[in-house]
Amino acid sequence: MIKETDRLSQALLRRHGIGVKQKRIHFRGRDLLFQLHNTRYDVFNGDRCIATVDTNNINEAIKQFKALDNPVEK
Repeated sequence: MIKETDRLSQALLRRHGIGVKQKRIHFRGRDLLFQLHNTRYDVFNGDRCIATVDTNNINEAIKQFKALDNPVEK
């Protein structure tokens, strides 16, 4: 599985003025902000950092956060 973001897609988004360093989602009644810092995404709920995910791909970061937030039931 590729863990790097596509450089061509990033360049195209930047050319059109769209940033790729943060994304806001609504998950389980909370508004979460995923913000890129070097090679990891920090997850914020309001102004408080609630988690850190070690990847630079936003989709992978969201997937990993949802797996952390949803414990496996036995």
